[in-house]
Amino acid sequence: MKKILCLSLFAAIALNAEILVYGPGGPAPVLKKIATKFEEKTGEKVTIVAGPTSKWIDKAKKDADIIFSGNTSMMDGFIKALPEQIKVDDIEVLNARASGVIVRSDNPKNIKTFKDLFKEGVNVMVVDGAGQVGLYEDMALKTGSVENLEKLRKNIKVYAKNSKAAVDEWKTNQNIDALIIWTHWIKAVGEKENKFIQADKNFVIYRAAEMVPTTKGLKNSNVTKFIEFVKSKDMQKIWREEGWIKR
Repeated sequence: MKKILCLSLFAAIALNAEILVYGPGGPAPVLKKIATKFEEKTGEKVTIVAGPTSKWIDKAKKDADIIFSGNTSMMDGFIKALPEQIKVDDIEVLNARASGVIVRSDNPKNIKTFKDLFKEGVNVMVVDGAGQVGLYEDMALKTGSVENLEKLRKNIKVYAKNSKAAVDEWKTNQNIDALIIWTHWIKAVGEKENKFIQADKNFVIYRAAEMVPTTKGLKNSNVTKFIEFVKSKDMQKIWREEGWIKR
């Protein structure tokens, strides 16, 4: 009996030995940096598993402590996929990011503003999936001008299913002049070879990352500590360095 109790205790300790965090690729770089800081400060290991939902959702159903998203609609989808594991009332809003346009360093079409994407002959790529469904439409219609969307629609040549697919396409397809995406993706495509043009107030859209503990995670006090650490004042420098807006 004593041996069984010891084994059970060891299993319980092992279960909480690592905080398992799942979500999309967008917020992953900043969360990985923060996770490293958390481990240095507390000794508690945090593992960030990121990428397209299909690659991690089945595993997350079994062992996730935290789920994060790139925006609210994405989190709503995770709640539907994990109804027993996460609840709306437990969601924490993190930092926001701004939309804009990535262009190549030589910028052959001389794109300087989002409005330049409406010009004839500009080849545009958009992300029409994951956390960016309808982003290009929201930007084009922010002032209520249907004509803006009509012009942009004619120039969209590639509809990427997610940001990672868009980055891969951007690197291999030199015919694309501009990519509508979030600020921080400039790091993924390369800041030397490309530049990011943030949309001005007439077109910019903001969306925030979110994080929620699972029912399993709520049993581990270190999970709550990590979420608070992610939101803390001390971590805002990392968020800003990775292209997100400081809280």
